[in-house]
Amino acid sequence: MRALLRARGPLRFALLVVAGGCAGGGAIRLSEVTPQSIPGLEAERNQRPQDPVVLSRLGVAYFKANRYGDARRVLDSAVARDPQSAIAAIYLGMSAEALGDFAAARASFQQSLGVARSGALRAAARQRLALSGRRELEYQARQALAQEDVLAQTPPESNTVAVMPFTYGGTNDQVRPLTRGMAQLVVTDLAKSRQVRVLERERMQAILSEMRLSEEGRADPRTALRSGRMLRAARVVQGTLADRDEELRVDAAVVDVASAGVAASAGVSDQLSRLFDLEKQLVFSLFNNLGIQLSDAEREAINQRPTQNLQAFLAYSRGLEAEDQGDFSAAQQAFTQAAGLDPSFAVAAQSATAAADLSVAAAQSVGDVEAVVVQSEGQESGAAAGASEESRREALREGANQVAPTQTAQAEQATAPSTPPGQRDTTAETTRTEGPRATSGTVIIVIRRPP
Repeated sequence: MRALLRARGPLRFALLVVAGGCAGGGAIRLSEVTPQSIPGLEAERNQRPQDPVVLSRLGVAYFKANRYGDARRVLDSAVARDPQSAIAAIYLGMSAEALGDFAAARASFQQSLGVARSGALRAAARQRLALSGRRELEYQARQALAQEDVLAQTPPESNTVAVMPFTYGGTNDQVRPLTRGMAQLVVTDLAKSRQVRVLERERMQAILSEMRLSEEGRADPRTALRSGRMLRAARVVQGTLADRDEELRVDAAVVDVASAGVAASAGVSDQLSRLFDLEKQLVFSLFNNLGIQLSDAEREAINQRPTQNLQAFLAYSRGLEAEDQGDFSAAQQAFTQAAGLDPSFAVAAQSATAAADLSVAAAQSVGDVEAVVVQSEGQESGAAAGASEESRREALREGANQVAPTQTAQAEQATAPSTPPGQRDTTAETTRTEGPRATSGTVIIVIRRPP
């Protein structure tokens, strides 16, 4: 009995920890958090600074109060303590996005996508990831335009090549979208050489969109130089397409941004039906005129065709054109048509998925994302509850360690004098307390919260 009485203080501490953990784990859901919850949640955070559930709730409350810096700091801590919390990660991404840190936002959305249990939450994370990447390009384009004078004096990055959309010199609306498709083919094939670093087509498009250039303006060499400087590209490829009857003419020039001179040029013409052969001739001519020696493996890679179906590629090109205009729904339809015409056209299928995500995300408000969180919270709460449960178990272990006797205490108990068998302890009887009898064991009481 004496051992149990000695344990009462530490045991009471352990029980309080369990009770506090139960209150924190089930008292309020993330969907119920409001800015008015902040004072109470801050008090909880002060009591349990390592609890990821408390940190997540406080971060969400800060986010809803538009305190994005505070939200990011607390949610970052929550995600570090519980990497499986998809909800905390998606709120961390939206906080970083609101602060203009799109790289950090994409990393958080990617993490949420990887650990989310709910299909709806995974879709929301994927959609935010796609939109955040596009917004990052637009933000960088605005920054480049604002710093154009400084960038004009900054040396370009060595061996960096940017490709502008080709311009069209004909009147056939069916052929016009090839200005985007041809540029994408050139980007893909130039990137297969290790001797050049090719910027994404979307990065160039973001600059051009920000510059609000007309279709005719893109053929101006000064446009190539200006966009090249803002992208810090050493060279810019610009080209033209012209068709007559069934024949297609393609011309391209590589402009050296530093000297404003043409470093290389090439021109080929062939039947429209031989579009892919024509593009390969153009790229090999550009490499040759730039003095770049290709390995056999690089040549073989460049000779690969994304599709053999011209109609599928025309549909894909229409998708690129719609995407550049910000019409993601039309882009999705065109990419889906391309993939339907050629099921082996993998890039078209991937582009259809990306365009679908952008179409949803572009029309999606933060409130829409939060509605998905509310819908998904039941499925996602298991991971966060597991992390918080571990915190409570640790507290229980600490309390149990205080209840259980140490080795020294056990040794003292073993050597302590005991009342011989049959001998009465009159003092104990008088005072109604235990006599100096040896302890034969330790009682540890652990109360578990019902599941």
